[in-house]
Amino acid sequence: MTGQVQLDSYDDGGLLVAVATINALAIRHVFGRPAPTGDEFEAIAQALAIDPPSAAVLRAEDVPGFVVLAGQLKEVFDDLDRDDVDAAAVRLNNLLTAHPAHPHLAKEQGRWRVHHHASDAELVPMATSICAEGIARFIGAGNAGRLGTCKATNCDRVYVDLSKNGSRRFCSTACQNRVKAAAFRERQSGLQAAE
Repeated sequence: MTGQVQLDSYDDGGLLVAVATINALAIRHVFGRPAPTGDEFEAIAQALAIDPPSAAVLRAEDVPGFVVLAGQLKEVFDDLDRDDVDAAAVRLNNLLTAHPAHPHLAKEQGRWRVHHHASDAELVPMATSICAEGIARFIGAGNAGRLGTCKATNCDRVYVDLSKNGSRRFCSTACQNRVKAAAFRERQSGLQAAE
């Protein structure tokens, strides 16, 4: 179904790793404050936690590649935030050309799963392939409008809108509440000024 996200069975590790990687490494502001700087290795490990085998092979030498990947994926979300799906598609196609998806079945914990990278790929090229392919598949299904950047002031976090009505505008309840509280304070000060 075009434009319809299957919420009950949604499980796209590539898209979810992409969002987590961007939020861990490529944003300047989070929740109204400058993004904290910290251990990039640990941030990547947390972003890869959805795929424990990938997290297990993460090496310190992979960090610069993940930082570059996070920046490239953030540019895709920036294009989508400007409603420029064409530019986002060009960026994704460039990533997929450099790191093509090679779907294959792999048995993990007694269950067959489709992987979208060469079975012998190094970690950063593999992550590039699965992240770009996951975002591309989501856009190709008519869901570009469900990939967003937080609308709160001073928050650059990205998200995937899996709500039923596709109306999400914030990365978190914290940012949504922060915007609502600011609007309430502004209304209150306007009322007091009018008195």
